[in-house]
Amino acid sequence: MRAAVAELASRLRPFPPFYGMSTLRAIELELPLESAVRPPPELGCVVVLPDGEISELDLRNIPGPDGPAAIDQVEEFTELDLPPEQYVAYATVALQLLQAEMVRRSGD
Repeated sequence: MRAAVAELASRLRPFPPFYGMSTLRAIELELPLESAVRPPPELGCVVVLPDGEISELDLRNIPGPDGPAAIDQVEEFTELDLPPEQYVAYATVALQLLQAEMVRRSGD
């Protein structure tokens, strides 16, 4: 599955922006409510990156260079070491979303 996710992700150029942000390329992965797999409660936003890695995204706001009114954003990605059942669940969602994006683009 890891290879399939990486292959599909590599075909999407440009990779979709994360919620319209021009500087961040990632697709959020949410497990369906009916999924039997439950992520640990401490797990934050899970995304698939342009290289196909499934990672946790941590977005933080920091004061910008132009004073306290200006805010910059820092993104940190943590590669996840998920148990097999969790990886399969997230990889399945990633494959579905990547495929849907490919189909959407082919119709443009």
